[in-house]
Amino acid sequence: MRNIIFTLIFMTFSVVLLAQQEAHYTHFMYNNLSINPAVAGSKGHPSLLALYRKQWIGFDGAPDSKLISFHTPLGKRVGLGLTISNDKIGISNAWSGSMAYAYRIKIDEETTIQVGIQGSMKYFGLDFRNQQIRQTGDPSIVYNDLDQKYLGNFGAGIFMNVKQMFFGASVPNFFPNTIGIDKTTSFAAVEVPHFYVMAGALIPLSNDKIALRPSALAKVVKNAPFDLDLNLSLVFNKSFIVGASYRLGGNGIGESVDFLLHYRINNIGLGIAYDYTLSELNDYNNGSIEAIMVYDFVKEQINIANPRFFF
Repeated sequence: MRNIIFTLIFMTFSVVLLAQQEAHYTHFMYNNLSINPAVAGSKGHPSLLALYRKQWIGFDGAPDSKLISFHTPLGKRVGLGLTISNDKIGISNAWSGSMAYAYRIKIDEETTIQVGIQGSMKYFGLDFRNQQIRQTGDPSIVYNDLDQKYLGNFGAGIFMNVKQMFFGASVPNFFPNTIGIDKTTSFAAVEVPHFYVMAGALIPLSNDKIALRPSALAKVVKNAPFDLDLNLSLVFNKSFIVGASYRLGGNGIGESVDFLLHYRINNIGLGIAYDYTLSELNDYNNGSIEAIMVYDFVKEQINIANPRFFF
């Protein structure tokens, strides 16, 4: 019975995936290079990030994401970045690698603007040999075996720092590449462009011992619901961060409520997040978890007045 429930939900969810193929992350405030190439080099020092996300624990075939990224300034005006990710959901398996180039324009002592471009290569694989899927009796599955495709794309973005605030906008993939075609209906699955807008700030509250860090990420995709992540975190003594997020979406009062903890040990930041599902999928899973590691290649402790250390 559990397999039947899974199959029905998965087939419904697959329709949504045609519009929203790019993974979303609870730690979006740290992992912004993956959606905006203009972020490359914005910290002012090299930075390495590794992330793992297990979505909808207990739900067979639920999304499983891994990502590693590195970006660094090159001189005073140029930034370079590299991101490699793997996303699995149900019978699908996707690998992506992208290289970002950003150019920094200094407006004044407190304002910088970076514009960036990126090129990416992706592998999409759909394994229709999965017996759990074949048992649905869908005729379109009978004619498929292992569908694989390699695609290229490019994107662009803008990223601005003003005092202790930042703002960004980006489209990681411009081309609507065709991922696959149903041989029985000629229905095409298309890689749809995603439009992102991000913003955040760092607000000192008490002698640099406590700071408030609000941040937000909005995503717009054609033929898909509007997505919005809102996060509010407290930074204690420049090292311990605790926060909560609300993710708009789903078919109820929202997609999820998320809780985050992050701790910095010298140059290393370690974080964990738990998402509590608010949609009807809550009946079939035990929430989502996400772990992150950030290593900043700097020799001295950065002052809390520099918000780039926390984003």
